[in-house]
Amino acid sequence: EESHSLLISLINAMLNLKGSEAIKSIVLEMQEFPGIFNKKNCILDIIGTTNAGEKVLVEIQQQGDKFFRDRVEYYIARVIENQVHKSEKYELPKIYFLGLLDFEMFPEEPTEYIHHVDEMCHGKKFFPKLQKIFVEIDKFFELEKAGITKNDQSDAAEWLRAIKSIIKEEPMPEKLLHNETFKRLQESVKLVNFIDEIFNIEVKNMNDLQAKYEIGFAEGREKGYADGREFGFDEGKEQGYADGHERGFDEGKEQGYADGHERGFDEGKEQGYADGHERGFDEGKEQGYADGHERGFDEGKEQGYADGHERGFDEGREKGFSDGHERGFDEGKEQGFDEGKLKGFSEGKFNKAKEMAKKMLLDNIPIKQIAIYSGLSEEEILKL
Repeated sequence: EESHSLLISLINAMLNLKGSEAIKSIVLEMQEFPGIFNKKNCILDIIGTTNAGEKVLVEIQQQGDKFFRDRVEYYIARVIENQVHKSEKYELPKIYFLGLLDFEMFPEEPTEYIHHVDEMCHGKKFFPKLQKIFVEIDKFFELEKAGITKNDQSDAAEWLRAIKSIIKEEPMPEKLLHNETFKRLQESVKLVNFIDEIFNIEVKNMNDLQAKYEIGFAEGREKGYADGREFGFDEGKEQGYADGHERGFDEGKEQGYADGHERGFDEGKEQGYADGHERGFDEGKEQGYADGHERGFDEGKEQGYADGHERGFDEGREKGFSDGHERGFDEGKEQGFDEGKLKGFSEGKFNKAKEMAKKMLLDNIPIKQIAIYSGLSEEEILKL
């Protein structure tokens, strides 16, 4: 707490604050926000207010866990909640969240070690007052080792190089030794500078933490496995599955083989059908054409005969009627003429006989004599 200037330098470097925007001073505050009613306690590593009235939250995370992002949002929310009281405006100060991470949080960006996370809307920051910055420290060390960051001369890179020298117990680069800030940093972290009481408290805290870890591990191993390891054994679960579950999955392996065989059989059957259909299609098409042609020829011949007979019958009937009508007309005309001629001759002869009979009746010739001359019967003469 006596080295606020080092903290300010670190924050300015990681947030890339320079000139008028740089933090000049900071007042550290209580790190704990006690829970109210049923709210969860919120304990931050460092929280302070700058000379410009801005809030700075610093959180150091050594191991990744799936709830870390949730925790970040919860911490920020609790700090925001604490800024607005009854009868006050909803005007918030600028809030910086700086996460110093000893694990990889953004694997999708393999060459970036500092990440600015913002809410965006149509390419613009939705709430610029809130800035979240995450620094992947170990990733920087790897990039430095690979020579990828050798041309990075930013304040953040220089700070991380100084931290690397201290953590790895390596000689600090000559350039950094000429920097007063890093000289003071190197001196301030020497264990000899910690008084016995503080050092003993830290040792006790570490021992307590180790004891809690061992107790929690024993309880968590039994309880955590049953409830899905709520606080995290996902990596162990994945590794355990990969190495055959050293503590035993022989029966599961055997059963899994049986289940897998059954499922694979169905999928293989379906896939095999598709592949076999494709290969057999060409051969079957050729063979099927020959077989189908032979069978179809017989059926088609029989069906064609029936269809042709039906169609031919209709067309023949129609054509025959036409041809027959034409031929019958000529024959009928000739026959009719002869019959008409004969009939007409008879009717003419009869009419002529009737005229003659009428005249003979007027001359009072006897009926019997008239019948002889006219050829008519006496009854036909009487009707006249």
